[in-house]
Amino acid sequence: MGQYRIEVRVRMLECNEAAEINPTRLENDSFGIVISEADAVSIDRCENAVLRTAYPAMREALSEHLSGVSEKKALENAHSSEIIVNSRQYRVDGEVGRFEFKTHIVDDGDKGQYNTICDLFSELSSREYYRTVGFKEVAMIYGDTEQSYSKTAAFINRIRYQTEGGTPYRTLRENTQAEGAELIIHIEEKTRVILQQEGFSEDGTCLEHKEAYIETQPATLSVVQVTEAIEKDQRGSEADEDILQNPVSYEDPEETVNITIDDVCVKKQKETREKQRAPKKEKRQSVNNTIVHVEKGGRSYRLNGYGSKATLCFLIAFILNNDLLGYRFQFFTDGHKTLNATILKMFSWYKNIGIILDWHHLEKKCKELLSMAMKGRVVRNEVLNKLLPLLWQGMTAKAIAYLQEVPGSLIKDPGVMEKLMKYLERNTQCIPCYAVRKELGLRNSSAIGEKMNDLIVSDRQKNNGMSWSKSGSVALASITALKLNNEYGKWFEERDIEFKLAA
Repeated sequence: MGQYRIEVRVRMLECNEAAEINPTRLENDSFGIVISEADAVSIDRCENAVLRTAYPAMREALSEHLSGVSEKKALENAHSSEIIVNSRQYRVDGEVGRFEFKTHIVDDGDKGQYNTICDLFSELSSREYYRTVGFKEVAMIYGDTEQSYSKTAAFINRIRYQTEGGTPYRTLRENTQAEGAELIIHIEEKTRVILQQEGFSEDGTCLEHKEAYIETQPATLSVVQVTEAIEKDQRGSEADEDILQNPVSYEDPEETVNITIDDVCVKKQKETREKQRAPKKEKRQSVNNTIVHVEKGGRSYRLNGYGSKATLCFLIAFILNNDLLGYRFQFFTDGHKTLNATILKMFSWYKNIGIILDWHHLEKKCKELLSMAMKGRVVRNEVLNKLLPLLWQGMTAKAIAYLQEVPGSLIKDPGVMEKLMKYLERNTQCIPCYAVRKELGLRNSSAIGEKMNDLIVSDRQKNNGMSWSKSGSVALASITALKLNNEYGKWFEERDIEFKLAA
């Protein structure tokens, strides 16, 4: 194997008069920059001068090296044929900045044509740049996922000392969204392959019902542990029968996979920007990202997709890929009827699952509906003060009975009160005894899901009235999830992801 040496030499020349900072090519193939005597004693100006010289020197060195490699490979394939330099140079957007280099064509007649622009390097469209792994990491992982595309473009062009001819922010936006779209396609394909191998259809339907899926018994904490927790919560008094009869079991955390799932919405871009004489008041449409956080034994992973059904397909494939069958799948949700129904439907093949309604969402729902149902804040608070302790203890039946006994003279809207009772009745199987779970050290909240919503979508996409296309929102969120999963190195270099739980 041959070896290549890339040299970058920078020289600083002192001048008695003020000189414009502009790097120039010297006779000995080094780059030099002339600075004034006053600048020569300034650490800051010397550093700036060296950096302004070093980056053009590195770009030039890379350009010459890659042009030389292209010519060498063309010569190896030329035999007796003539080597022709391509009219269009190969363009690169790298961590050192944007640069171009020469590529070559060899036409051997009957033996065919050898073109380094596609046979040696990755083939590009006429206006496309090859984006290096370093560029993607700096621009997409440390830039686009944290701040606007325009700010990221300004930042990377500044640190590369290429404010002129650098990466435009619109190009950066298109590149990042294209990268995210390619990642989504990869996850979809990986999901399809895993599901097919394990006897599932592409939409997550189980086609091979195995006994292990149905016969797996939930691993729960012992009766002694639960009883002790109840007595501790009740301060030694006899436990209420409703607490003992609560339908939600107390899972063994060592045998449980905790799964938090939630939707997060951002404003959707309008398809057209046509001016209207009389603007109509209409509900602003939104783009939904479904975020899933999977946690087992201190290791975790984040999944993102457009819509709960598609993302749950990712989740099933992820579970299969991580050999998590046999564990209890404990879901934590906000109690949304459609979401809970979708989870139960897509996991109907597996019996060892449960759904817990997040306490804070339950409390919030009660406050909102009672504010609309009761006559005034004072009455509402009185009802809340009696209702919430019952729900905290998991006494859903008693909570509903209490609401039924609230005097009609205190109710402003009986329809809303009825809605609240139906909500509690519908979620009875998802409302545990939160107090006992707290004593046992079990999770009561989907707060980690809310945090993932913020990190993956909200913090970046809900600022200053931003609006997004469906593809743009989900693509950027997917890049952010890639970052949080620490999968970006493998993805950028190998175009693949581990799809495994990680610390």
